[in-house]
Amino acid sequence: MLWETIERVNRLRQKALQDPEFIQSAKAHERAIQHQADCCCVEKRKRSHKAKAKTLADVYKQVEFSDQYDDRHH
Repeated sequence: MLWETIERVNRLRQKALQDPEFIQSAKAHERAIQHQADCCCVEKRKRSHKAKAKTLADVYKQVEFSDQYDDRHH
């Protein structure tokens, strides 16, 4: 059954490759995909400047820890 499906798909593929309308549509699709890929690459380049990763010291720099917290857990 799988072999028959592969043969059928191959025959349809060969038939499609002989159809000028299909070839034109495939080329238009290829250009659309390339255009989409180009747009994505441009956006990635714009966003490539990443902020410096915060360390835990940076995150907790402004936090004051009370002595009560230390007393309860020792």
